[in-house]
Amino acid sequence: MLVKVCKVEKTTLIVAVVILVLVAIGGFYSYQQMKKPKSPTGEVVLKVKGKITRTNVGNEYHFDLAMLEKMIDTEFDWECPWFGKYHWEGVSLVTLLKELGVPDDAKYIKFTAKDGVTAEYPISMLKEHPKIILAIKMNGEYIPDDKVGPLRVVIPYDQYPELEEDYPPFPFTVGWIIEAEVG
Repeated sequence: MLVKVCKVEKTTLIVAVVILVLVAIGGFYSYQQMKKPKSPTGEVVLKVKGKITRTNVGNEYHFDLAMLEKMIDTEFDWECPWFGKYHWEGVSLVTLLKELGVPDDAKYIKFTAKDGVTAEYPISMLKEHPKIILAIKMNGEYIPDDKVGPLRVVIPYDQYPELEEDYPPFPFTVGWIIEAEVG
């Protein structure tokens, strides 16, 4: 009788170990999948490099419009000095920084447009003004090239009037964005 009990316990122990190993492998695989963001399947519209912990292409994070559209979390009406009043939709720059895995010691994010214009934003300022967005849509449509699309930073100055002096509409509502660097 004692031998039978030991065999059952040994079999149970082996089954338990196998289950634990499978759970550990599955958990590790799931963690790796969550850790590594998906690569873009469409045309890349934004490449981000620098002080980021999440990447999907080499040491950069590349986005297509579909990826950014899934992240839209902020919208508002704002009258742009050049194009008039529009309804803007986009990703809060705070949300973008979280997606990139920006470490606490990072100081800025700098956007570069295809025409070479750059605009740098302190991360501390962005955290205090979470409605500053990387705009993807204007009046429900993707931002066209003639309105400096497909991506542009939009600061709702009517909600944050204190920013207009230090971060005036030009160049701080930079459009035609193609890349960003976190430092």
